[in-house]
Amino acid sequence: MKNVLLILLTALVFTGCKQSDKEKSSGKKDKETVSAENTITKDGIGNLKIGMTKTDLEKMLKTTLSMKHAKDTGEIWMDTATVQYAGMEVELYFQKLYSEEPSTEMELFGLSTKSPLCKTATGIGVGDDRNAVLAAYEENPITMGPESVMVNDTTWALSKTNYAIHVSDDKWDKQISFYLINKKIASMEAGMQMGE
Repeated sequence: MKNVLLILLTALVFTGCKQSDKEKSSGKKDKETVSAENTITKDGIGNLKIGMTKTDLEKMLKTTLSMKHAKDTGEIWMDTATVQYAGMEVELYFQKLYSEEPSTEMELFGLSTKSPLCKTATGIGVGDDRNAVLAAYEENPITMGPESVMVNDTTWALSKTNYAIHVSDDKWDKQISFYLINKKIASMEAGMQMGE
């Protein structure tokens, strides 16, 4: 009886080793489990959601947001702030909240990060390539191409190193954008889709 148990145990160990070797040799990387706070979707990153007001964000983050253009004279319609959230640096993009009553309230319309901690639900993040994005979102409307860069004061040209992929859904209201440098994702952005 001891010999039979020993043979079964040995067989299980060899089977486990063989399976592990198959996974390693297949070249497929295991997708890391991404926490909800570090997951980017077209709606935002974690609890930072498109459409939240600056006041709501300050309450949630328990901090006062330092807006980059707050001291500018004149009326400010758009502004940005940088925050630490879930171990990541996140850039927040605000626009003035439109209402019939005069208001100074700002609304979140986009956010971006360069942090490798941030991933999509399928595990795509900084360092991945264009093919990973295209495979994950093959059912979605996608626009992509080289970014325009300013050559001098009057001339623009298509970049040889910077590339953008914008992924929408059937509502066409929000999107996830992937910005690549030298064929690798350098930053990701969620936000409202801007009209043509």
